[in-house]
Amino acid sequence: MKKDCVICGKEGYSYFPFCYKHLQMKNEGKIVKCTDCGQWHFADEPCKCKTKPIYTELPSEGFDTCVACGASTTGYAFCKKCFKQYTEEEMLDMLNKNEVKLFDDENDAEADIEEVDEIKREKQLDTSNSDIEPNSVVVIDLNSKSKCITCGKQTDGLLFCTNCYHKYKSKELLFRITNCTNVELLDEAYESKIICKDGHIVKSKAEYMIDDYLYGHNIIHAYEKGLPYGATEKEVLHPDFYLPHYLGKDKHVYIEYWGFNENNIQYTNTKKFKMDIYKKKGITLISVCEKDTYDIETSLDRKLNKEYIREGEINE
Repeated sequence: MKKDCVICGKEGYSYFPFCYKHLQMKNEGKIVKCTDCGQWHFADEPCKCKTKPIYTELPSEGFDTCVACGASTTGYAFCKKCFKQYTEEEMLDMLNKNEVKLFDDENDAEADIEEVDEIKREKQLDTSNSDIEPNSVVVIDLNSKSKCITCGKQTDGLLFCTNCYHKYKSKELLFRITNCTNVELLDEAYESKIICKDGHIVKSKAEYMIDDYLYGHNIIHAYEKGLPYGATEKEVLHPDFYLPHYLGKDKHVYIEYWGFNENNIQYTNTKKFKMDIYKKKGITLISVCEKDTYDIETSLDRKLNKEYIREGEINE
């Protein structure tokens, strides 16, 4: 499946994440990858990460003074008085336009982190007099202390601290819960966007390692290329990696990374479903598991050795 160009958004050339024009510019060194954030950009222009950020959420760290009045804060962009006085839209507007509004009495605007948190919770929970939609954070018990299930910080009854809520609110997270007390985030990179050395955008750390190995060994590959197995548009699998003509003309190879153990019933059923199709269609598949990522170079050197790959079979 072709990817859109990461520079202009047009359809990519072949399996590259660039259109033909920008692929040529990349090869000429006119488009480079930022060493800090991994984004591609024109060599004669600074990366977006070097420019002034555009805030879409109110930050809770990185500030020592209120943007609006200049009073001292403990990480928040606004003190408690300003937080009460302005709407979120107005505060974001001030942040992005860098406006400064002063109060006559700065002492009234001193920030207290616990009180600001309490104001936030009130805004999240009390929507009877507001058009703002309620916050989707699940409340366990506002009367008791609890910890963020991803980082362990105290949250006063919320499942997530402010930072983790904004970090993960648009993602699907997978947890392992033991004895109803121990909560483990299996992979914080799940369904995220990780940019590889060749510009491919993958969903997990393991896929990132595999993609970089293939790129580093000059192995032509595509990420999640569709593999039809039936007559309808919905009957399509998306193996993690596709290596066209790897074993010779029309002798393609696919790679699947199996990242979860057998205790995950849904994942196990999905794996079995896909494996049955691969076997039925006579697909040459390379299976990669978690232990292979401990030494990805050695593991893939062995598994991708053309002399030992069994065509039309599942290669563990």
